[in-house]
Order: sequence, then structure tokens, then C-alpha cells
Amino acid sequence: MSKRQLNVKIGNYIPRGKEIVSDFMKDMESFHLLMEYAKDESNGLDVQLRGKYMNIYYQGGSLVKLSGKSNCDIDKNYFYVTGKGELCMSDIERLSQPDYVEKAKLSKALKGRDSQLPELRKKALTIMKNISEEQNSIISKLKSCKTKEEICSVVKTMKMTMRNWKDGLCDSGRRKTVVGERTVQHYLSLFNKHFDNTSDFIVLDIEYAISTNAIYAKEEDREKQPRIDIIAIEKGTGQIYVMELKYGMKSVQGDASAKKHYEDYCATVGDEGKWQSFIDDIEVLLDAKKRTEIIDKDVTIKQCKPKFAFVLKQEKESDREDFMKELKELEKDSFTSIPTLFLPVELDWDNPKAESNKLTKKFMR
Repeated sequence: MSKRQLNVKIGNYIPRGKEIVSDFMKDMESFHLLMEYAKDESNGLDVQLRGKYMNIYYQGGSLVKLSGKSNCDIDKNYFYVTGKGELCMSDIERLSQPDYVEKAKLSKALKGRDSQLPELRKKALTIMKNISEEQNSIISKLKSCKTKEEICSVVKTMKMTMRNWKDGLCDSGRRKTVVGERTVQHYLSLFNKHFDNTSDFIVLDIEYAISTNAIYAKEEDREKQPRIDIIAIEKGTGQIYVMELKYGMKSVQGDASAKKHYEDYCATVGDEGKWQSFIDDIEVLLDAKKRTEIIDKDVTIKQCKPKFAFVLKQEKESDREDFMKELKELEKDSFTSIPTLFLPVELDWDNPKAESNKLTKKFMR
């Protein structure tokens, strides 16, 4: 471990996992039960560490956020299932403010409804009160669990609440599908936790936001730093890979083009003068995950520049050929070959051991 890691802050930010220390969640008696439940991959939960807190993900969303000695937070959005043409959550929050905003700043659902705003505000306040009561009730139950059975029951309720919310978004037309790129990202993390006969990579982290204060941040347009979809460790070598996940060819356009993502890598964690600082931060995260028993203690990483790779979840069989054309142009300009994993069209999320769920070199061209 480098000397830089001994500091709590590196470049005025807190590396992921740095403050997940011995007294983390010590005043929440049910924490160890929740972690035991979450670490069983058959339960569909994925634990990820952040700077000062921990997220437990479910089907692409944060089921619960844990911080400090006993703080729990469940996204209030999950407790409000909106119908088509009804108030959306952002409207409810705005209308609930003491100085609620004029119609121009509300959603299309409220355009032309000036006379109704006082009544809608009253409705919004009632909704927020009900959300808060339900939210606090579940948090209280989660904290007071004494047995595995109680944890199982409460988490089951939390899962159902999230699923109902996602289904509601689809039914109202605010979301096209319950399965998207974030869901695929979550499952890849969930099902690639250990090196075995099928997984060639361990997923160390997802949605890694590069701090504006990091040594390895982009110099240009510094306030708009990229996120790394997946950080993975290669079996046998300890090589760190930063992977950009794409969900079908519709996700490869404009600022999300293959070229743009590769350029961001070259300007940040792939820069010759910056990558060592990134690896230092990743060592902090790996150490924290070992201490919290999320990752096996014998996993190590190699002190070398991280490699870039794409992961394409194919929506249709032609996606591979189309993406290969994008790669051909990119590789011609960059004079390098970029590893790419092509995930099958059909995935088996109900089977944790299914080969289609694994990050394996069998799928890598």
C-alpha cells in the first residue's frame, strides 16, 4: 500500500471504502444480518462501497444506503407509483415547498392547470406525508430485525416496493422497460464476485464516478468527469480493467459513442502520468472490500496501467457486427486493439451460475 493511501483524503476527496471503518454501522444491531443476507448472491443483492457510505443494489437500483453508525436511507421515489398524466415525483417535491414554483417550471402534466395549483399542492403535501410515514416505517423495521427470518421478510417488502415502482413507470409510459443498462450492470457485478471455472473477471466496482479533485481527472471541462461503468480484476494476472457497458447499438451515439468513451479513458485513468493515482485509490477500495468480506482476501491487483474494454449486451444478433464496424474505425484512429466482450442476446438472470451471466474470455474478441 502506498504512502498516499495513509491519508483519509486524496486530492480533497475521499476514496471509495476509506471511511468504511471498524465502527461503521456499529449502532445498528441488524447490520450483520443484513450483510449476511446481501452476500448470498441467490438473494439478488449487490453490495458496493462509496466514500462515506455503502449502497446495497437490487435490479439496477439502490435498495438501501447505509452510512455512519446507524443511518439508513431508502429512496423516497420507490414509495410513489405514478399513473399516466398524474403528478410525477419532481412535481410533488416542488409543490411541497413553501414557495412552490409557478407552472412553467412544472411538468407537462400541469401545463394549463393554473387554477388547480392550490388543490394540487394540498394533494402533494398529503402524498409526501404518506411517503415519509411508509419510508420511516420500513427503515424502523429494518433496524429492529433480530433474526434472519425478520431480515428476509423486511427486505422482501423493500424489493416488492422497488419492483412496483419500476412497473408503474413502465405502465405510465415514463419508462420503456424494467430491464435496462443499469440492471445488466448490476447483474454482471452480482454474478462475477469470485474467480471460478466460468468467471475470468471479478467485478470490483460499478458506476465509479471520477472526482473533479482526483489527480486522474480530465483537465478539460473539469466539472464534467466521466463515470466508469465497471471496474474488474482479471483472473491470474491481477490486471485492472475499466469496462464501458453498452446496452445494444441504440446506446452508441453522440456523447455515448465508442470513440468518446475511449478518449475519456485516455484522458483520465489511461493517461501515463495519472494511472498510478487511480490504482492507489483502487487499492483502498479493494482493501475495504476484503475487510468487509465482500471480496476474497487472497485477491490482489497488478501495479500497472488499467486496460480499457467494452462490454456490449446485444439486443439483437446484428449488434455484434454493427459494433465491430464502430470498433474498426476507432482502432484505426487510435492504433490499438480494444478488448470487447459480447454478451448474448438471451441472458439467464434466474440462474447465478449460467455462463451467459459471466464475464468470460469466451465472449471476448
